[in-house]
Amino acid sequence: MSAELQPEAFRRSLLRLKQDGCSILVSCDDDLCTARASRRTLGAVPSYSRVIVLTDEADRDSLGDRLPRGVGPESDGLSVVDFHDIFEQSSDPAASVDGLRTSVDDAIQTFGASNTLGPGELRLSLDSAGGLADAVGNELTVDATNGITDSVLGEKGMAYYHVDADDTEVRESLASTCDAEVEVRADGETIHQRWHLPDQGSTRWLHL
Repeated sequence: MSAELQPEAFRRSLLRLKQDGCSILVSCDDDLCTARASRRTLGAVPSYSRVIVLTDEADRDSLGDRLPRGVGPESDGLSVVDFHDIFEQSSDPAASVDGLRTSVDDAIQTFGASNTLGPGELRLSLDSAGGLADAVGNELTVDATNGITDSVLGEKGMAYYHVDADDTEVRESLASTCDAEVEVRADGETIHQRWHLPDQGSTRWLHL
């Protein structure tokens, strides 16, 4: 069992992740958790730049539910990359992953061109790592997220990769490549989160 991460140590760790840039795996057990976690991780600050990577076709119509208040699908500070549009252009999974990485990098470079992004002000959310793995396989999914993370870290941004809590194979594959993992669970209408930081420990269940 991992050690309990005390509040002050957790606060310092979160600050370092935001200052240096990071990749975080977010595991959720239902759509309510995913929507709430997405809104929180994308940040409520209007000036943030956000990249949404859609890999689950069902999420196209519910994109607005996962955006912070005041941010819409057409907002200037939001770029949406739809993997299915890329996947339809090639029957080769590796080529599709390369296309995804290029599209994400282009979106990030567009935001970074102004040289006004501060640490943690670029937020990326990939809606379903499991959806990506279904299309290209586990190994290429890890390659894709590693490449995306490199682009995000170039701007000291924060990348969040969402995965179903019961998708053990994908979850375990990505957990070893991310700086932290957050479990998000629902208890009725109440949502809780628990953070796991390698070599540091885990928090208690906290209100999200």
